[in-house]
Amino acid sequence: MADEAARDDHWDAEFLALVDRVRADARLAARHGLLGRYDEENDPDRGVGLFEAVAFQETSELSDSGWLNRHEAIVRLEARLAAMKAEATAGYEASLHGVSADLGRRHPEPGDREAEPGERRWVAGDLRSTADELALVWQMHKGAAMVRIHTSCELVHNFPATLRALEEGQLTERAAFTIVRELSVLDDPDARRAAETALLEWAGKHPLQKLKQEAQREAARRSPEARSKAHARAMDERSVRIFPNSDGTAELVHTHDALDAGAVMNSLTRAAARRRRQGDSRSMDQLRADIALARLLPRTDTRGPAESVDNADAGLHDDSTVGADATVAIHATGAEIRALIDGENSTGGTAEHYGPIPQESLRKHLTRALTQSLLGNAGRSRIGLRLSDEPPTGKPDRYTPDAATDRFVRLRDRTCQFPGCNQPAEFADVDHRVAFAEGGRTTTDNLHCLCRHHHRLKHEGGWVVTSNPDGTSTWASPTGRRYRTPPPDRGGSDPPESGPPR
Repeated sequence: MADEAARDDHWDAEFLALVDRVRADARLAARHGLLGRYDEENDPDRGVGLFEAVAFQETSELSDSGWLNRHEAIVRLEARLAAMKAEATAGYEASLHGVSADLGRRHPEPGDREAEPGERRWVAGDLRSTADELALVWQMHKGAAMVRIHTSCELVHNFPATLRALEEGQLTERAAFTIVRELSVLDDPDARRAAETALLEWAGKHPLQKLKQEAQREAARRSPEARSKAHARAMDERSVRIFPNSDGTAELVHTHDALDAGAVMNSLTRAAARRRRQGDSRSMDQLRADIALARLLPRTDTRGPAESVDNADAGLHDDSTVGADATVAIHATGAEIRALIDGENSTGGTAEHYGPIPQESLRKHLTRALTQSLLGNAGRSRIGLRLSDEPPTGKPDRYTPDAATDRFVRLRDRTCQFPGCNQPAEFADVDHRVAFAEGGRTTTDNLHCLCRHHHRLKHEGGWVVTSNPDGTSTWASPTGRRYRTPPPDRGGSDPPESGPPR
């Protein structure tokens, strides 16, 4: 009996040791991997357990597999946050019930339709814009914010299954938005739901990299007109955009019909190939870029026709077929110009649509402009130099600024001074910060440029702007949030600072 008792005690000890070891392994797994155990289906807390496991995970001894587990968990959390963000966007949009202000009328009239997502609307007598304020919160351009608002509302209201898949981490935000964009061309709700169900089933079995093509096929199967509708929508959104790089270059992106774009590319390639056969040492990419630029801008170089980079195409320099006013302004101070003349190192000024440029770039363009002037082609210069060190005295007691004050303010501001707006000051209104009727004077310090949309928001939408001693401005929205913009002489390139109501 004693031996049996000893054996039982031995096995009990072994069992308890095994239990302790399993528990230790479980604790180690919780610290270093297997985060999926915290990712529950139909989780009422929407990922709180998974977030805590990721946030407090010990990572000092993670293996390669453990790091991948952590990545997968973070991706699932990002998807859940994206679903919450979409719901918050739709909720904010719905909170501002009002009729559309985009009907060509200054004030609402009986029978006006309800505002669509992202549109300006009249709410209780105030002009409100969900896109402007959400763009500031999200730190993005208003146009991109409008697209996100519209897509988020579509996702929440018309694609509940996709929203649920996003909440559960089965889709990424990009995949969910792709489904919404590609299937929203289906007008029949039953066809849209059937396509959504089929697409989500496909997404559960395949990588998401080809989801867009599959979504287009699903839409086309259920509506032969779907692709034509999608194409028409894309053509309505066609544009030319500039994306500045950090090295003194910029990317110019044109959106066109695919066949037209292909024809342009083939034309550039053929012209470049001819130049290569004639002995030009530039690469095909360089030649395509140079030829495209020469076709878009009037000829401004000093080379003869035989030396032109685009001589391969007849009639290329017919000014009736190229840009009429191909000038970009470079804003430089007198100190920057003096440093350039004296051979001292300095900044090179600021180019419109781009930002600060290196001194060498300023030297190159000034030299080219001077050469054109000496050759009698000053009208063809691609740059306009703007010097504005000292503000004019103006006529402060007159409501309308004189020409010198107007020009100084536009050159100083360069863009609309609403936070994040990039509309050129050339086409903006010159507005009094402190209203003239309230004692504000017509001086350069009290004037700033606002595009017509933001000018209306300021006067009819409850936005209030104040100037700060450091040269910055603070815009207060109707919600009480404050957004600070940099001084005008910094070019407005820094993102606005945002904060909660104060």
